[in-house]
Amino acid sequence: MRRRDRERDAVFAWEVFDRASFGVLSLRDGEGGYGVPVSPARIGETVYFHCAQKGKKLDCIAQWPQASLTVCEAMGTDYFSCKYRSAILSGEISLVEDEAEKTEALRAISRRYCPGDMPDFDQYLVPRLKVTAVCRIDVTEITGKERMPE
Repeated sequence: MRRRDRERDAVFAWEVFDRASFGVLSLRDGEGGYGVPVSPARIGETVYFHCAQKGKKLDCIAQWPQASLTVCEAMGTDYFSCKYRSAILSGEISLVEDEAEKTEALRAISRRYCPGDMPDFDQYLVPRLKVTAVCRIDVTEITGKERMPE
């Protein structure tokens, strides 16, 4: 990181992750880079997202599982610059095959984006388990950054 004065620790980065409404997953494809928005959630320091069972995202992951995920909070502007908090995490992505892990990941994603009681979650989930892919990012590095007014 070039601006060490803006660097923040992993605790800060996870807090930014937890507040962010979405992230941008950066993958490699055969022609360069591929960025795609995802709705991630975490269990501990393992990050999960869901997607269709086929598509460019999974094609990229199958060939190049190393990826990064960026989340950011806009904090307003300060003259000709933006105030922000951001986190970038890196790691290896794998497809979740274990049904129990997949269920818990989808539960975590649902709790994050649909807060409140989910009394029908298990009933709702059953037909969708077979048509939904869940990916796990085993995080190897996370960094935080913040620019606030001086």
